[in-house]
Amino acid sequence: MSGNWQRRWQPLLQQWVMISARSAARPWSGAVPSRNVSTAASHDPDCYLCPRVVRANGTHNPNYAGAYAFDNDFPALSFEAPGAAADEDSAWQTRTAPAHGQCRVLCWSERHDATLASLSTTEMRAVAKLWQAEYKRLSETPGIANVLIFENKGVEIGVSNLHPHGQIYASSFLTDTASRMREAQCQHAQNNNNESLLISLLNDAHTQEHLVVEENTYFSVIVPFAARFAYETWIVPHRHVASLSDMDDEELQELADVYQRQVRRYDLLFQRSAPNITLLHNAPCNEEESALNKQCCFHLAFHPPLRDAEKLKYLAGFESGSNNIVNPVQPEIAAEQLRAIDLQEWQP
Repeated sequence: MSGNWQRRWQPLLQQWVMISARSAARPWSGAVPSRNVSTAASHDPDCYLCPRVVRANGTHNPNYAGAYAFDNDFPALSFEAPGAAADEDSAWQTRTAPAHGQCRVLCWSERHDATLASLSTTEMRAVAKLWQAEYKRLSETPGIANVLIFENKGVEIGVSNLHPHGQIYASSFLTDTASRMREAQCQHAQNNNNESLLISLLNDAHTQEHLVVEENTYFSVIVPFAARFAYETWIVPHRHVASLSDMDDEELQELADVYQRQVRRYDLLFQRSAPNITLLHNAPCNEEESALNKQCCFHLAFHPPLRDAEKLKYLAGFESGSNNIVNPVQPEIAAEQLRAIDLQEWQP
């Protein structure tokens, strides 16, 4: 199967991705990410996310155990932002709009040296319950249109605190990606007898034959046909589920289990506690557009920043200037490599 020097259409983002498998073989004398094994203590009195620590704003963290959430002390969004609406009367050169919303911090564990890969099954499922509870509350908050749950993991992507944690940005507006994804899914449903775009992608014959990493009762892990990152994977539900709110307990537990197996695959693939950007894409939640939002299907996306164990993926000149990502690993080959990983070899 030849996939080199090929453009592939990414239907959710409505853009082309370039597959250039030969570029991975270029001689490399650039930066090499460290493989140093973490020697972090289980509790760091200087870490603002550890239990019992006083945070930068003077707040005392409780002596929490397990998954724990609190308001971000330095939020990028706030309902205290000035202005009630976009300034429609201003000149286009200086047009503004308020950045209303709420930002939350989600600690996965009280242990400073933990990762989602290292948690017990019970602890990992508690994290998924926290995802769901936070999404439900924020999506029902007046003025919130979009809730993005995400994790930035690893010094390679500039994480400011190494305690195991994620974040939520609940915004009064739809982000660019949320808008693109909703438009794509609505158009697909309109043109295909109300068919779900994500479910159609999952059930595609090529995906099923070449791109499935793992398949379970309620979810599958796939490498998308037009993957933008070398080892990008998605967790896709087997039925159209708009958000975490629509999942029952069995589905949520399996999502947690599948998620943990996938991050362990990355650890084994890259031979370290692997850096990652993880995004939980729920449907938008603004009530006035609920009919459009119902066409959106939940999926969870992993965007590893590594091309291989020793190379980071940088969005440099061509990609920054063109907005067309170049993937140096053919998605079918990435799926084959990930399928071949023996999870029994994973160790904390």
